[in-house]
Amino acid sequence: MTRRSCAIYTVGAICALLLVSGIALMVAQVFRNLMHKRLKKEIVLVEGSRVFESWKAPPPPVFMEFFFFNVTNVEEVLKGEKPEVNQIGPYTYREYRYKDNVTMLDNNTKVSAYNAKSFVFLRDKSVGDPDVDNITTVNIPLWAAMNKAQGYKSFFLNFMITGTKSRPFTTRTVQKLLWGYEDALLNRIASSGTDVERVFGLMYKKNESSDGEFVFHTGTQNYLDYARIETYKGERMLKYWSTNESNSILGSDGSAFHPLLNKSERLYVFSPDLCRTIYMEFEKDVEVKGVPAYRFTPPRSVLASKEENPANEGFCVTPKECLGTGVLKVSPCRQGAPVVASFPHFYLGEDKYIEAIGGMSPQRHHHQTFLDLNPTTGVIVRASKRAQVNILINRISGYPDTKSLKETIFPVMFLNESVEIDDASAAKVNKLLMIVNVGSNFPLIIVGLGGIMLIVFIVLLIRAHQQKKRVKRIVFTKAAYATTNEEDTSYSPVNTKEKDDSQNGNYIGMTTKTEQ
Repeated sequence: MTRRSCAIYTVGAICALLLVSGIALMVAQVFRNLMHKRLKKEIVLVEGSRVFESWKAPPPPVFMEFFFFNVTNVEEVLKGEKPEVNQIGPYTYREYRYKDNVTMLDNNTKVSAYNAKSFVFLRDKSVGDPDVDNITTVNIPLWAAMNKAQGYKSFFLNFMITGTKSRPFTTRTVQKLLWGYEDALLNRIASSGTDVERVFGLMYKKNESSDGEFVFHTGTQNYLDYARIETYKGERMLKYWSTNESNSILGSDGSAFHPLLNKSERLYVFSPDLCRTIYMEFEKDVEVKGVPAYRFTPPRSVLASKEENPANEGFCVTPKECLGTGVLKVSPCRQGAPVVASFPHFYLGEDKYIEAIGGMSPQRHHHQTFLDLNPTTGVIVRASKRAQVNILINRISGYPDTKSLKETIFPVMFLNESVEIDDASAAKVNKLLMIVNVGSNFPLIIVGLGGIMLIVFIVLLIRAHQQKKRVKRIVFTKAAYATTNEEDTSYSPVNTKEKDDSQNGNYIGMTTKTEQ
């Protein structure tokens, strides 16, 4: 066997080995499974893991924007006319979030922590000064007191209302509305011996505080349990609603999600502010700073009426207080205050709520809540949590100021809590994704090399075939030439006896050979 033949056979053998092994590994997904197994071990909430420190103190900056609805026709509203509001904002704060009192439990299978928050005002990202700008809005302490003190109690509360000159609408600075002010009516009620907080604010006691203790699964036993809530304030169920399904605490707190997400799954997020669990579904593929992501958003069914979504019947405070699609009355966890939650501008809500207030203009781009998650790692690359605080106002027996009012869900303000991955974190995620992709697609590299060897093998075969043809042609040509000379000519003497030639020596003549 020639050296050329050995080379061809060797290339062919290597080609076959690479192609067969590469295709076999692709079908079996061996390397992909190995990389995913590695990810499941790395993304766990334990000391020394790849994500633990960033979970405790997320590096990307979080911004909280507040938008207020300023009422422009208070006297007309009190006479029963349609309210007109104009949106003022944002008033933007940098939100610092971190996990406090982190404690490992049950042999590192669970971890307890408090979600602490603090806020710092950012003047350059705001429309004005919260200490100066005034907002006219619903007097929430008054409406809470009137809803609670009905029947014969209204007689005593009316004296307090008159004495403090409280009205259904009030004008306060943004700073007071957000972070608290001592309300005259609440102060009078507290002085009467009732256990009532004297200070009111939409974000009162939420600066440099936490929502309470969470216990999370670390994901060491099952990657799908990563960051899943086990208990909140020591409880596995809420006690505000009428069904177990409505009271269930499911999913994460919204700050972390398990790796290896798929588009078909439903993500659950527990929100202490809404006093319930909401869910989100896949909407579309997006990309943030080069990091691929899935966008998950709450569908309309989350806040749908019980007629649209029977599973929501448990969120009715009473059968008579079951609101329509797009709104949720959260008074059970707000000490009976007529607080109603919705998406901004009643996005995804019924038209009747939008049309009842002049100045509402719901738009998906500005008012949608969404999470952009990298599906491989579960890392949040961009998110916006948008929610609106409303007050249910109506005619309340015993209170003259309400006699002409129509039942209306009145918008007070909405917030936009947003975050986007920073450049350094995006670079780390992209590096990790590159490693995962190269490892997972290693069989493709093997198949690619096998393809290259196949091309080399084919080229060698063609060249060998061409060489063989050329050799045969040369051999054939030489043989034909030799046969012709042998048959047509011969060297023989003219006579049987050689003759001497005085000039040329022996004479040899060329004669045609004749057949015998």
